[in-house]
Amino acid sequence: MKGKAKRMMSGFLSALTILSSIVQPAITYAAEPEPAAYEAEYPALEKVKDFLAEDEIVTAEDYEVEVGSSFEVESDFSGMTVSPDKVKVTFHEAKNQNGQAFDGNKADTYHAVYFVEPVSGHPSYHVQRNIVVREPSAEIHKEKNVQDSDGNNQTGGEDAEEGETDSHKKKLSETELDQALEALKGQDTYDEESGLKLLDVMEQFKNHMIAGNVDLLALEEGKTVTFTAYNPKMLRSSQVEVSSGGWYYYADYGLGSYLTCPFTVKFGSVTATAYCIQPSKPGPGSGVYEITKLGDGKELSKVCYYGTNASGEDCFFDKKYPDFSAGKRFVVTHLAASYAEGSEDAFYGANDTGIALAKELYSYAISQPEIPDAAMAFSDDKVTAYVDGNIQRTKEVTFQADSRQSITMKLPKGVKFHNVSTGKVSNAGADVVVKGGTTFFLSAPLTQTEDVGQNWSAKMKGSITKDYSAYKITTGSDTQNLALVFGEGVEEETTASFQVTWLELAKVQVVKVDSEKEDAKLSGAVFGIYKDKDCTQLIKEMPKTDKNGTASVEIVKTQDTVYLKEITAPTGYRINTSAYNVKLVANQSTSVTVPDKEQLGELTVYKEGQVLTGADLSEKGIVFRYEKRRQKGAVYSVYAGKDIMTAYGAQVYKKGELVKEHLVTGDNGAAVLKNLHLGTYIVKEMQAPENFYNAKEEKTVTLSYAGQNAEAVFSETTFINDRQKAKVSVVKKDKDTEKPLDGGIFGLYAGNDIVNADGIVVVKKGSLIEKAVTGEDGTAIFTADLPIGNSYYVKEEQAPSGYQRNKEDIYSFKFSYTNDSEADVSFSHTFVNERVTAKIFLKKKDAETNKAEPQGDATLEKAVYGLYAREDIVHPDGATGVIYKAGDKVASLTTNEKGEAVAENLYLGKYFVKEITPPTGYLTDKNEYDLVCDYEGDLVAVVERSCTSLEQVKKQPFQIIKAVNNGNTDAALLEGAGFTAYLVSSLTVKEDGTYDFDSVTPVVLGENGATEIFTDKKGYAVSIPLPYGTYVVRETTTPHNYKPVDDFIVRITEHKPTEPQVWRVLLDDEFSAKLKITKQDDETKKTVLVAGTEFKIYDMDNEKYVEQVTTYPTTIVHKSYFTDADGYLILPQNLKIGHYRIEEVTAPDGYTINKNYAEIKVNSDTLYQIEPVSGDAIIEVVYENHPVKGELTVVKKGEVLKEYGKDFKYEMENLAGAVFAIYAAEDIYTADFQKDDAGNRILEYAKDTLVAELTTDETGSATIKNLPLGNYRVVEKTAPDGFVHNKAEQNVQFVYVDQDTPAVVESVEFINERQKVEISVEKQDAENGSTIAGAEFGLYAKEDIKAGGKVIVKADEQLCTAVTGEDGTAIFEQNLPFGSYYIKELQAPDGFVSSDEIIEVTVSYQGQDVEVVRLKEIFKNQPTTVEFRKSDLTTGVELDGATLTVLDKDENEIDKYIPKANSLAKAVKVGDYVAYKPDEPDNNALTTLKTNLKNYSGASDNTTNSAIARDTLSWRVLDVDETTGAVRLISAAPTSSKVTLRGYNGYNNAVKLLDDACSTLYNSKLATKVQNLKIEDIQDKMKTDYKKIDSNYGNRFTPSYKQYPSILTKEKEQKITVGQNTTTGTELDFSEQKTFENQTESKQADTLDVKYTFWYKTMSANDFDGENKEMYYKLFINNGSNYPTYWMSSRCVDANSVFADFFVRRVDSGNVSANYLCFSRGYEYSYVYAFRPCITLNSNVQVTSGNGTESTPFEIK
Repeated sequence: MKGKAKRMMSGFLSALTILSSIVQPAITYAAEPEPAAYEAEYPALEKVKDFLAEDEIVTAEDYEVEVGSSFEVESDFSGMTVSPDKVKVTFHEAKNQNGQAFDGNKADTYHAVYFVEPVSGHPSYHVQRNIVVREPSAEIHKEKNVQDSDGNNQTGGEDAEEGETDSHKKKLSETELDQALEALKGQDTYDEESGLKLLDVMEQFKNHMIAGNVDLLALEEGKTVTFTAYNPKMLRSSQVEVSSGGWYYYADYGLGSYLTCPFTVKFGSVTATAYCIQPSKPGPGSGVYEITKLGDGKELSKVCYYGTNASGEDCFFDKKYPDFSAGKRFVVTHLAASYAEGSEDAFYGANDTGIALAKELYSYAISQPEIPDAAMAFSDDKVTAYVDGNIQRTKEVTFQADSRQSITMKLPKGVKFHNVSTGKVSNAGADVVVKGGTTFFLSAPLTQTEDVGQNWSAKMKGSITKDYSAYKITTGSDTQNLALVFGEGVEEETTASFQVTWLELAKVQVVKVDSEKEDAKLSGAVFGIYKDKDCTQLIKEMPKTDKNGTASVEIVKTQDTVYLKEITAPTGYRINTSAYNVKLVANQSTSVTVPDKEQLGELTVYKEGQVLTGADLSEKGIVFRYEKRRQKGAVYSVYAGKDIMTAYGAQVYKKGELVKEHLVTGDNGAAVLKNLHLGTYIVKEMQAPENFYNAKEEKTVTLSYAGQNAEAVFSETTFINDRQKAKVSVVKKDKDTEKPLDGGIFGLYAGNDIVNADGIVVVKKGSLIEKAVTGEDGTAIFTADLPIGNSYYVKEEQAPSGYQRNKEDIYSFKFSYTNDSEADVSFSHTFVNERVTAKIFLKKKDAETNKAEPQGDATLEKAVYGLYAREDIVHPDGATGVIYKAGDKVASLTTNEKGEAVAENLYLGKYFVKEITPPTGYLTDKNEYDLVCDYEGDLVAVVERSCTSLEQVKKQPFQIIKAVNNGNTDAALLEGAGFTAYLVSSLTVKEDGTYDFDSVTPVVLGENGATEIFTDKKGYAVSIPLPYGTYVVRETTTPHNYKPVDDFIVRITEHKPTEPQVWRVLLDDEFSAKLKITKQDDETKKTVLVAGTEFKIYDMDNEKYVEQVTTYPTTIVHKSYFTDADGYLILPQNLKIGHYRIEEVTAPDGYTINKNYAEIKVNSDTLYQIEPVSGDAIIEVVYENHPVKGELTVVKKGEVLKEYGKDFKYEMENLAGAVFAIYAAEDIYTADFQKDDAGNRILEYAKDTLVAELTTDETGSATIKNLPLGNYRVVEKTAPDGFVHNKAEQNVQFVYVDQDTPAVVESVEFINERQKVEISVEKQDAENGSTIAGAEFGLYAKEDIKAGGKVIVKADEQLCTAVTGEDGTAIFEQNLPFGSYYIKELQAPDGFVSSDEIIEVTVSYQGQDVEVVRLKEIFKNQPTTVEFRKSDLTTGVELDGATLTVLDKDENEIDKYIPKANSLAKAVKVGDYVAYKPDEPDNNALTTLKTNLKNYSGASDNTTNSAIARDTLSWRVLDVDETTGAVRLISAAPTSSKVTLRGYNGYNNAVKLLDDACSTLYNSKLATKVQNLKIEDIQDKMKTDYKKIDSNYGNRFTPSYKQYPSILTKEKEQKITVGQNTTTGTELDFSEQKTFENQTESKQADTLDVKYTFWYKTMSANDFDGENKEMYYKLFINNGSNYPTYWMSSRCVDANSVFADFFVRRVDSGNVSANYLCFSRGYEYSYVYAFRPCITLNSNVQVTSGNGTESTPFEIK
């Protein structure tokens, strides 16, 4: 089978070559196969190759296996290049051509498909290959070469293979072979029905073999394979059959032996037979072979041509060996062809004769000319003549053929042949021989059409009629390399046709007009005249149309109808692509009018802007990432940049004229404006999209002519908007100096989760975004590019050096879009820092005991120290500079009884402490104590330092000389007398006036703790140094037979520890002593340093005053004695022994006289000192005085209700509960004139120091005593309840009167005005809201009114009446007290029904800053009505549409009834405009409004509140109730007036203040209610459930910070606990308020339990419900041009476990939001916004005219 298969393939290919050599080559077409199902997922490699890496490409070579081998088709990828780490290869299928799956036991060819999947994710694909299962190999046996008689090698050809010598092989004789070859020449190779040539069929058969559709290997003898051949040109096909015949051995010509098998090819009428020849090599096996068509100039082609009859008379055999049979010619040609191919075994099996003949043929063929081509044609075989001067001629035409080819052209009459190649011209009508390559043209007279005819054509036969083709088949090196058989051409008639059309003339005219304006004639259009209706064959191009739009041309009439089509449109126009039929009339004109459409422009405006996409963490903090995206909602207007003209010159827009307004970008960020006339336009941005800044950018766009083929001119421009940015800064200031501070570090944090444009959280709530440091100006600027629509907060991270960190102040803000005119929204907050202060503690201790306990009578109290700057003390703010220079005294410290003193609120720096004045009994500490108070960080508020001052107490011993007082001159000295001493201050005085010595311990007088000292032999005793003090010394041990001396006093006042005081108990001379009197302050215990205190000395023994004489400078007798400037006196002369009384005559200034005279004994028993110079004894007496003091009484008075007659009567009485502050109006000093070390008097109070606070008691007075003399001022801080604050200050001066006046008594009186009450009522028509005069009202007491516990007015007693005036207001003219009242109408005005309504009024104290509490109530009355019906007289049916007029007796029109059809409720819809006109506001009401805004808004700056005024507003319909006829209006825009609200009072009173502002400014007689917009107005119209917007809505919280606004006690469901009292609000909704709250200070709850009522949302129309949702969005959120911002009269609470925020609602930048005015942490904030008045109209308001548009609103009455 193997040999047979090879021979079959070889034979067929030979047959293919034979058949191909005798037919003209033709182009073949193959139908595209349907793609396999898997190709959608796994396309062919070539389609994805560009997307693959080199190592991802799998190659698959065809692969052969033997039958029965172990080849695993699904896993064996032999013959394929695969990178397993790069791709995954999966076997898909392997099938033969019959669709049968792979079978390794059956010889066949299988088409295998594999799927390849790159692991990188690159595209998957499939590869394919053929797997050939072949029979096992058999050895080929060849016969040995034998030598012929000539000695040449010969071969028997290919050895017969096993099984091939069977009897069924038929041998073909030489004659039979010759006959077969000859028969081959005459075979018909063309089927007329299908149009197929044998060559076409064989080409397609080859393709079927390559594709595996035809398996020739399986073709057995007598079997047939069938396929379909197609002729794509004729759209026909024919069934083709290829059949195999029997095998034959043909005659041996002495040139070799060959085996052949005939093949018959049948299709249509063609039956062609071909024979195979076997070359010396084995025949090719199964496979795909290359078939190459041989052309001219090739050696092989020439051998094939000249070796067969294809060359005609030039055939080699005809010229050289004409007697050779066809078979012999065939074999020689075959050998020559093999030689021409260059095969190594070209002459294998041939003898010398064969070789010589083959080489001769080869040499002959090579020497011959190229193979001629029988094909011939004209370069243009159908030509039309054209006019050339006075003749007509054709264009030049070339006869395209081989130079050996020729035709004969028989010219018609009048026609000449012009040979361009030779320059010769024939005679007219001649026969002309034309050779291949000749170029010529024909000419004829212009009258040729008339004279001869319009057309001439001829079909001419060529001189060469045979054609030739040859093929070579390349199979491979192991099999036949060449399988060619050569046949001769078959004679066919080869002809060429030529046709000429001669000319006739006609005229065509075109008129060009504008398609929209026919009288607009267009110049510049160019038209073409065409032969065909598709206008592909141009006859003539016409000239441009002139200014009249006309063009004409004369053409040759080659057809009755030509087609006119525009080639070039006029500038500015689109080309008209229509073809117009034009009937040609010879020598006449045909006119056609053609319109053109103007080319218009289309302008696309794109809006781009950045959106948040992500956030990155850097060293500096969080960096937000943005990217540009298209934005919707931008609004543009388009203007003419220049005059805009039509293409024909008419003006459309003047320069600057508006072309289009309100051009809005959609969801794709684009806005398109179509049908624009070409020209220059200016696009202006009118409104930026939300969150973007409108820089008012303008862009010029020119729409230029885009050429005639463009449907429109497309132009685009892109506006890129900056996002609205946040500028966040903080200012750091010193709290006291308000100077800026540098070095403060602040952190900016996210106040909520920040999500990007795709809804992904990119920054978590509480994340630190950035830190910033304040500079020299105290400002820190954050540079983070913050996303809009988020909350943030700033807190201090580190304070500047020298300052405490401000941990309480956290600045929170919401970065919300404001409007598109603001590029930036600034957020700034001032943080104040308290400087870190220093606190210095001073401790004074006794230097000996190291304890804070004084010795003796000394004290550690009232030691005065100076605190001094060691270096310059500089203010930490860096600006104030030096506070204290080095060495300056900073403060004085005075020790208390414990010896302690403290200096606080000091600046940081270096200090030293030094004692100025020691305390009594101590020496001055000369040491300086250095203290360095340096900064310890911002979390340490007070830097504390301390120092200890050790002080030496004054000490001095005393000595005693004990002698016998026996009257002798030489007294004996006594030994052994013992003395004990006691501190006088430690002793108590018994009832008998003596000291109680038994209850105290004596002081230590001697060494080793001895409390008693004894005289020695000389009668001498000395104590150890005793500390400062006054001691009583007693003789406790008396020598035998002696009496003890009287107790005597020892005063230790000096520090002389080694120098004892000298005392003598008995002297030789009579004892005398000088008297020293020291004046001392009995409070400070210090000497009064004032001269002039006068004393007298009374001698009690002689009962007379002591007089003494001084002689220098003059002799003076002294009866009185005066202290000097040091506060003491010493008598000029000694006093004799005796009993004296010291009497003060004149006290020092500032002191009262002390009449508790001091008595003294002058004798040796009295303690005395020896004056060291004179030796005189000096007895010292301290005489104390009490300083004169001031006594101040403050009296508070005011009117108090006493009784009631016709009016309430009040009397002036003293009032309790007033609080006053007493301040020093000047520096006030101590009375003793003591000074510090610097020589300055010691202060009691510095100027403006708060001395005391007083509160008046039930008597209405408050008294303070013991005020040092000086000037004071008295200030009222708090008025009593019910009274107005008296802001006047009063000065009080306490001046010394005399020594007999111990207290200077002063009083001041403050009178406060009672807070007045004014109650009024306004009368309104209930239907139209107009005010009504003439209504009488009564005011009644709701409950008993008492005065002093007595009922003066009983409940329900009428107090007074009032009648409304022209303004509809009645004021009750009574001097009303606080209390509860009610009002009822006594008499209705004429024409109105009396109202039974009772209005209760409660008047309470509104705080000390309000002078008059004004309450105004509104009463509404229904008018008395008369009902009329209009009915049919006959039927009684009521009639609609009647208008009734009511006239008085004088026929004056009083009223007019307009049918309900004209009522406003029937006429309007939501959003309509209504011409509502408010009344002029009442001046008094306006004043009251401004006063209330000032008093209750909480605003510190009332500039906006005081400027409030009525605006001119447009009004739109908000609600319509056709049932009741009620219509509610809302202002079309917010007011221009604005209201400032701040803090607790702003929150408390926002609802009433805003509602009052609306009712005061925008009321009218047509209105029944006027108030500000409330949150419920929006919520009631929402489809979105507002309660689900914020997940916390409705939840309760108990924050840890608990300061609250006072109105919270009235708000429903809010709970406040203070002490044991819990208040749950039940009175007010969040949009209600009845009376003003006046909260002057923060209120602190023990428990604050609040309900969360805050929600925030960026609104869209879809948030609203119903058919009016778009209109509600415009009314509330965006009026079509901008986003308004305004207050709503509604409160809300935002809370968590830490704090609660108290908000007032607002609408802002497309959001329903709120502003926090106060926090439960105590912070207060201020905001300023406009408001939105809403008017509820009377139900009987009628429409008089208008249509509800903005330009023509509904007029009403």
